[in-house]
Amino acid sequence: MTKIVVHLNSTLHHFSQLLAGFQFLSDNRKISLEYKADFGRYPGDVFIAEVNGSKVFFDLADNSEIKHDLYKEADFYVKRMLLNTDYTRSEKLIPYGLYFPVYYRNPELKYLFLKDSSLIKYSLKYWKSISALLDLKDGISVNELKNVESEPAEGEQVIFRARLWDPGNNSTSWKKEERIILNEQRIEINRALKRQFGSKFTGGILRNEYSENICPDLVLPGEEYHRKKYFKILKTASIGIVNQGLEGSIGAKLGEYVANGLAILTTPVSQYEIPGFEEGKNYLTYKNAAECIELVNELFHNVASRKKLQRNNKEYYATVLHPGKKVQIILDQITGKISV
Repeated sequence: MTKIVVHLNSTLHHFSQLLAGFQFLSDNRKISLEYKADFGRYPGDVFIAEVNGSKVFFDLADNSEIKHDLYKEADFYVKRMLLNTDYTRSEKLIPYGLYFPVYYRNPELKYLFLKDSSLIKYSLKYWKSISALLDLKDGISVNELKNVESEPAEGEQVIFRARLWDPGNNSTSWKKEERIILNEQRIEINRALKRQFGSKFTGGILRNEYSENICPDLVLPGEEYHRKKYFKILKTASIGIVNQGLEGSIGAKLGEYVANGLAILTTPVSQYEIPGFEEGKNYLTYKNAAECIELVNELFHNVASRKKLQRNNKEYYATVLHPGKKVQIILDQITGKISV
């Protein structure tokens, strides 16, 4: 049995999927699992685990940069935003693939976090009744495994909810320009979908001071943007729209669409190593708002193609993206390399 020692370095929400996968495998007696509090030793977007004694770094940052000091220290380096060009250069690199937040019951973590008063709020995320009472959008009451997955929906319903980034909050010129382009595309797509598909479209932009000034016609109140409401809507959608995140990243929305069996339209993602996730099989690609609208029309009219994409994504979730499957696939790669 594979022995895992998880060193809790950070409370980043991104790690919920990994923690869910490890605990799922432990509950099903697939691995031996131990948790150790080891906060602050490494950057906050890095997760550390020992796998049969080998040191494994999980880099879940929203960019493709490899942290070379940690890479040198690691026996294996699992990277979320792993470029194809980097992957081919090293045996130590392992692709993490798609990410989305998900929680799984974990009594040990509940009490481990309680040992440090500064971490109590993270313990509350694993108490179902308390997280529900406090209406925590990133707790187990909303993001429990059974809540974030569903069978593919029937009918014609497309979803694209997004947020805007204020370019003025950055002093770097390329970051400002990137945010302007992302914002413009998100607004243009939302308006076009709303205009052309009416009640068959569910979307909008997160309400904040910046979005209220830029696109008041699209803003959603906070309660409408809450993840509890989002998952209810998501389960009724058959087509999901994604565009790139900051620094070209792939956001959680893509993984959430797969988990709920949507037909996916996305800006290009083929530059990243996402095992088994293929254009034409799991998603279709667009480069601008006009192409996006054209593809939505095609999927509305070609029901067989839409349903095939939906079925393929449901199968991908069951065999690759489910937290237990994801972690098991990564562990199999690591133990396979160790034994060679």
